[in-house]
Parts: sequence; structure tokens; C-alpha cells
Amino acid sequence: MVSRKSKLFAIAAMLLTVVFWGYSFVSTKIILGELPPITIAFFRQIIASGVLVVFLFVKKLFVKMPMKDIILLAASSFFGINLYFLFENIGLKYTTASNASIIIAAVPIFTLVTESLFYKFKVSKRLIACVIVSTIGVFGVIFENGSLDFSSGSTKGNLLMIGAVISWVIYTIICKSLTGKYNGIVITAYQMIAGSILFIPFVIPDISQWHGISTYSLINLLYLALFCSALAYYLYNLAVKSLGATISSMFLNLIPVVSIIGGVLVLGEKISLLQIGGMLLIMLSLFFVRSRQSNSQNKTMLLTIKKN
Repeated sequence: MVSRKSKLFAIAAMLLTVVFWGYSFVSTKIILGELPPITIAFFRQIIASGVLVVFLFVKKLFVKMPMKDIILLAASSFFGINLYFLFENIGLKYTTASNASIIIAAVPIFTLVTESLFYKFKVSKRLIACVIVSTIGVFGVIFENGSLDFSSGSTKGNLLMIGAVISWVIYTIICKSLTGKYNGIVITAYQMIAGSILFIPFVIPDISQWHGISTYSLINLLYLALFCSALAYYLYNLAVKSLGATISSMFLNLIPVVSIIGGVLVLGEKISLLQIGGMLLIMLSLFFVRSRQSNSQNKTMLLTIKKN
């Protein structure tokens, strides 16, 4: 049973994570002007891994894992770090930071559906309705001009962001089986190390394009590595352990607020009414799913009290 104090800490951790990840789209967009997308993801993981390894060494937190957990950890790294950042960083070349963050806001609803399938949660009519509404919202964001023209650069970028969503949902589900066994910082560090190694085959073709970058881009790269990777992944894993995968992922629907503000203020981006409508539909569907889940939890608690 998770204590109230642990839940409050987990909620605070997720809110801080949302702030870090919300601005990450803006930072990545800035660096893309000087470095290839895969290179950005690679150095982001290398820097984060170095910091976390030093931390584990100082705190003597290194642990041995059985082969089963090593495979799970490698799989979580592949989906949540390698594939996720490949889709996200390349997608950001073709779409706006605001667009990307709004699409990522659909993660919670897909996580809930996945948990229902894998963990035998009951799928209600309300859930089905929310999935439909959320899907309409996502399409409102992806096809902002009402067009299904797949040759459009923006459409390509938005579809790549959908790939990032799917990768993140798989990552979250895998992490659920690891967070109950190991310290969150250990999981995060090992994932970053594995992700760095798995990135090597993808980044080799970029080596010829490596060159010095501006101080401004370097600051944004360090922000991505230290705050968005090392710290935020650790906080997210803590939250998953205390709140569960679905509730933790539901906080991600706040990311567009941070990204849109950053995109407008820093990058001078604009957002269409159709996209705002899509974002509102996604958030509305998440609100109704969450309220339904809260009511179910309250009923369960009342039944438990009566039995005791």
C-alpha cells in the first residue's frame, strides 16, 4: 500500500517532469539548427549516462540483475530512449514544437488501453468513448489543414510523433515490471547506458556532420541531458512506482501547455484553432477517464471499509 506522502511526492515529481519535458521540444528544435537529430539524441544520452554512473559509483548503488531483467531493461531502453528519440527528433525537423507536444499528450489514453489489454482491466463504454474522442483530437492536430496529404512535411513530422507515442507506451508498460524491484535511479542509469550503446549503429552515419556548436545550443543540449534525461526519467520511474503507469502518464497531457508557451515565446511559433480544438479533445477525454477511475477507486475503498 502506497502512503499518502509517497503519492504526494510522486505527483510533485510528475509535475516537475512535465515542466522539463514540456520545454524539451523547444530545446531540441533550437539544437536541430546545428546538429542532426540522431546526434542530438546520442550525446544527450552519453552526457546523462556519465552523470548517473558517477552518482551510482559515489553512492555505491550498482546492482547485479538476472538475465530476464537485463533483457527487459534493454527493451525499455530501446523503446523509451532509442526509438522514442529517433521518432521525436526526426519528427521535430518537419513539425513544430507545439504540434509535437500536443500529439505526445495522447500517450495517457493509449497507456490506459494497453494496461486494460495486458493487465485485464475492465474496458467500459466511457473508456471506448474517450478513446474515440482522443483519436479525433489527435487527427485534428496531425491534419491541421484538413488534408490527408502524406507528402506534406508537417504531416510526416506528426506521423513520426505518433511513432514516438507508441514507443513511449511500450516503455512505460515494461518499466512497470522493473520499478518494483530496483531503485529508480539504478533503473534510470542502466537505461541511459543501454540506450547510449544501442544508439551507436544509428549515429555512425552522422559522424561526418559533427562540428562545433554555439554556446546557446550547448546549454540547451546540457539541459536535455541533465534535466530531461537524467533527472526527469528518474522522477518518472518514481512516479510509475507510486502512482502506476496510467495515472503517471496522464500528467503528460500538461506538456503541451509548457511547450506551446515556450514555442510561442522562444521560437515564434503559431498554433491553429483546429490544433487547439484537438488538444482540448485529448485533454477532455483524459479528464473523463481519470474521473471515472477516481470514482471506481473510491467505491473500492468504501467496500473495503465496510468489510473491515
